[in-house]
Amino acid sequence: MKGFLKTLIIALPLALLSCGHAETADEEAAFVVSGDEIVQSFLDNEQESGAKYIDQIIQVTGPIMELSKENGQVTSVMISSDEYNIVSCTFQNPVDLDEISGDQITVKGVCSGFLGDASSMIPGGTVELKRSSLVIQ
Repeated sequence: MKGFLKTLIIALPLALLSCGHAETADEEAAFVVSGDEIVQSFLDNEQESGAKYIDQIIQVTGPIMELSKENGQVTSVMISSDEYNIVSCTFQNPVDLDEISGDQITVKGVCSGFLGDASSMIPGGTVELKRSSLVIQ
């Protein structure tokens, strides 16, 4: 039994590391919303929106507020029509800058949470999307 447990303790972490995540680009979005809509949903009722959106693939469209680049490729984007209601998207795979055109962007990613408080003196909040991919329309 000790040998089995020892093997399991060594093999399980290695198996988990090799699993990886599915490509978000290949998955169907559970919800399609604008950046303003999803942030407002969390501000209106964070608990209900968390239960609805967190760990779901969400497709979000909105104006580009900021792009983060590394080695000439885009690694993340912030979607927002103002400085208070933001959707922060980290790409699963970096995106070539020439794939992004115009002021609007559509991104699909896994909602991982919300940073903000509707009762705060500071308005707005940030919805976090991880493993995002660019949606070309």
